[in-house]
Amino acid sequence: MGLLSKYYSNYRHPKGLLGRYVVKAMNGKRHGALAEWALNFVDIKEDAHVLDIGCGGGANVARMLVKYPKGTVNGVDFAPAAIQIARRLNSQAILKNRCRIIGGNAKMLPVIKDTIDFATAFETVYYWPAFELCLLEIYRVLKSGGYFLIANETDGIDPIGEKWAKRIGHMYIYTAEELKDCLVGAGFINVTIHHDPATHYLCAIAQKP
Repeated sequence: MGLLSKYYSNYRHPKGLLGRYVVKAMNGKRHGALAEWALNFVDIKEDAHVLDIGCGGGANVARMLVKYPKGTVNGVDFAPAAIQIARRLNSQAILKNRCRIIGGNAKMLPVIKDTIDFATAFETVYYWPAFELCLLEIYRVLKSGGYFLIANETDGIDPIGEKWAKRIGHMYIYTAEELKDCLVGAGFINVTIHHDPATHYLCAIAQKP
């Protein structure tokens, strides 16, 4: 595998020095803009118990710790390189018991059922195998009435997104219709889709009955 191929593969599975570089890049302004855009569509109480799935370098964990100052925000990721950076970034909140960064994946979340008010997945569902099973697992950990938010930088019709998918490999870009169908199929209700045609940002929000 060439250096360029190794670089792109680290978007899916960051590891080593190159993986740490990619994770830090993901913590930058571009991904932050997507998160801020998507979080505007939900009204979550300040004392919510939040779970960020595929938290990467923890930038969105930090962002939500500010947005929900009386709550807790935990992050889950399967990549040691990401976990290390996320823990460092959120070290003060960890010391105050407002945050945990733990190893795990969306198919088997290390979380007790019916304990989460708000679950998020920023720029990560592209890489989840057995997507339907992951949604059932998220449904399991959410409280009744809890919300799940998916935010993607590409909407399945953006040609640039398709180029990235080919470069990275093992990446599937969902359209709005596909996300809605999958969420409804997993038992979620009140599924709403937000789409910005200028940026190709895509956000899906669903509720557990």
